[in-house]
Amino acid sequence: MCEKGRVRLDIHILSHDDEQFLPHALRYWSAMVELMILPRIIVHDGGPTGKSGEVAREFGSWIEVRPWDTAGQLNDDLARKLKNECWRGTDADFVAVMDADELLHFPAGVAYTLDTFKAMGAAIIKPHGFEMFSDEWIEPSPDKHQRITSLVKDGAPDDYWYAKSVLFAPRMVHDSGFGIGAHEARPVLRDGRILNVDRKWPFSDPPVYLLHYKSIFGGLERIAARYDATRKRLSAQNVRMGWGNTKEDGKTHALNKREMLLPYVRRVVA
Repeated sequence: MCEKGRVRLDIHILSHDDEQFLPHALRYWSAMVELMILPRIIVHDGGPTGKSGEVAREFGSWIEVRPWDTAGQLNDDLARKLKNECWRGTDADFVAVMDADELLHFPAGVAYTLDTFKAMGAAIIKPHGFEMFSDEWIEPSPDKHQRITSLVKDGAPDDYWYAKSVLFAPRMVHDSGFGIGAHEARPVLRDGRILNVDRKWPFSDPPVYLLHYKSIFGGLERIAARYDATRKRLSAQNVRMGWGNTKEDGKTHALNKREMLLPYVRRVVA
């Protein structure tokens, strides 16, 4: 349980065969459980292998695993619907709804940052986005206290695609209103106001960083193979609507991402 008076944060993780990075994510969020900030972590296992659920259960019974029926496909419309529904009914002060390869970093400290947002009455938190960089894949360490943010500190700023408003206050939000990929949102507040949280929405202060471990993390060959596997599982709706990488082979897509992002890599995590 969360310490009395402490701001409470729920984490929802959407996982679709993300068992390689999921241990990094769960270890990162588990540290907040030790700080008595985080009462619940919910992993939505989109299969089809079920390994994401197995990985989550290894971390302990306090992590809840919920099956997520995706019919073995990557369907961004199903993900959008889940992100807009999974958090309902919580009594937490804040909720974060993210993909398995995304982490929230709080440069000023998580407790101070969330306490400040609660005191301000902030409903929607707009983070800065970063694509984290490592030319090698890093296996989760046997040391349960070692976190990926202490091993991979550099990244490229990407406030266009990854400054997603995945952190919000459910007591103030009636409908999270995420669009496809959660890149933009039109949340409806409980007082009836409709917000247009687009790329022009102001960033929150204290700052929050949304760290993305996909496009330039883990080495070119691994990233290319991941893109190819993802492309094979895209739903017919994704292909029809052009959601995700529907045209390029994995290596071409990975090379294009590297060329675009690597010139801007800098220190992100102190």
